Amino acid sequence: MENRSGVTTTGQSTSLYPWYVVGVLLVGSVFAYIDRLVMGFLIDPIKQDLSLNDTQMGVLNGFAFAVFYVLMGIPLGRLIDIKNRKAILASCMTLWSLATAACGLATSYATMFLARVGVGVGEAALNPSAVSIISDTFPKHKVAKAIALYTLSIYIGGGLAIIVGGNLIDFFASLGAITIPGLGEVASWRLVFLSTGLPGLLVVAIFMLTVKEPPRTVVTPVKGGEDTSSIRGVVQYLGRNNRLYALLFGGLVAFGFYTYGIHAWFPATLMRTYAISPTEVAMSYGVIHLVGGVAGALSVGALVRWFERRGFREAPVMLCLAGSVVAIVPATVAPMMPSAALCLAIFSIAMFCWGAVISTSFSAVALVTPGNMRGIMTGFYMILMNVTGGAFGAVVVGLLSDYVFGPENVRYGIATLGAICMPTAAVLFWLVRPLYRRAMP
Repeated sequence: MENRSGVTTTGQSTSLYPWYVVGVLLVGSVFAYIDRLVMGFLIDPIKQDLSLNDTQMGVLNGFAFAVFYVLMGIPLGRLIDIKNRKAILASCMTLWSLATAACGLATSYATMFLARVGVGVGEAALNPSAVSIISDTFPKHKVAKAIALYTLSIYIGGGLAIIVGGNLIDFFASLGAITIPGLGEVASWRLVFLSTGLPGLLVVAIFMLTVKEPPRTVVTPVKGGEDTSSIRGVVQYLGRNNRLYALLFGGLVAFGFYTYGIHAWFPATLMRTYAISPTEVAMSYGVIHLVGGVAGALSVGALVRWFERRGFREAPVMLCLAGSVVAIVPATVAPMMPSAALCLAIFSIAMFCWGAVISTSFSAVALVTPGNMRGIMTGFYMILMNVTGGAFGAVVVGLLSDYVFGPENVRYGIATLGAICMPTAAVLFWLVRPLYRRAMP
C-alpha cells in the first residue's frame, strides 16, 4: 500500500510513481486541449462547407462546448469527491475522444453543435479529477509544483493544437480528394478531427492499466465546524467564505475570458489580418503558444517562492496580480501591429503571463480549500470559467466581427477583450489579497 509521499508500507521507494501519474494525466490533458482547441484553426473551411457565419462559429467554438461542461461540472465534481476518480475520468476521456472524431462527421450546424457538446461533457471531469488525484498522490508541500506541472498541458496542448491543426489541414489539402470507405470523399478539415480525436483512446488504455486510485487525504478542519462531506456543508462553507471566493474566482474569470477569446480566434485573426497560410501560423503562433505558455508555467514555483520570501503569504494571488498587470499592454496592442512578426513578438509577453497566471490558478484555489472539497471546488471554478469566457468569449469576438468591425477586422475584437479583461482581473486580485492571506492555513 502506498502513502502520499509515494513510499510503500513495506519501505520500497516508489518516488517516481507520483510523477508518472502527473505525466499520464498531463498527456491526457494535452489530448483534451488539442480536441477542444483544434477547431480554432478550422474556422474558415468549416464556415465554407457548412455555410456558417462568424457568430455561429463562435457558438460552436465556445458555447456548444461550454454549455454541458458547465451543467455537468458540479455533479461530476461531487462524484469525483466520493466515487472512484479513475473510472470516472477514463469514461469521460473516452467520450470526448469519440465526440471529437464525430465533429469530423458532422454535416450541419446542429450535428456539429451536438458533437461539440459531447466534447464538453467529457472534458468536464478532467481538471477536477486530475487536481483531486494529484493532491492525494503528493505530500502537501509538493502539491503546488505537481499541479503546476500538470497545467503545462494547457500550453502544450494549445500549442500542439495549433501546430498539428495547421500542418494537418495543409497536409490533407495537398493530397487532393480523399475517399474513405463508407464516408465517400472527405474534406481535409474532417480528417483533422478524426486524426486528433481517435488517438485519445490509446491514452485511456494506458491510464486504466497503469494508474492506481489513490487513498483520499484526511479532511482539513474547517472553521465553523461545517460537515464538508455533504452538499449542505459545501454551501455553508461557501457562505462563510463568499467574499474570498467571489473575488478570487472573479479575477480568474476575467483573465480567462480573454484567454478563451484568443483560443478561438487568434489563428483566424492572423490569417485574415496578415494573409499568412495555416502552416505559417502553426509554426509561429503555435510555437509561441507552446514555448511562452510552458515558460510561464515553469516559472510559477520560483515566482511564488520570490513572493513568499518577501513576506507575502498570499503569494499565488500576488503572482496572478502581477501577471494581469504586465499583460494589459501586450494583450491590447499586439493585434493592432502592422506585421505578423511584430504582433507575435508582443503577444509572446502576454502568453508568458497567461502561462503563469492560469498555472497558478488551480493551486491558488486548492491551497485555501478543504481536502475533501477540492474536486467540487475545482469543478465550480471550471464552471465559472466556462459559463463566462468559455461560453461567451468566442461568441463576443464573433459578434464584434459580424456586427461591429467586420470579419476582416476581427483583430479589433481581440484587442477589445484585452483592454477590458486584464485591468478587471488586476483590480479583483488586488482586492482579494487580505482575505486570501487570512485564509491560508
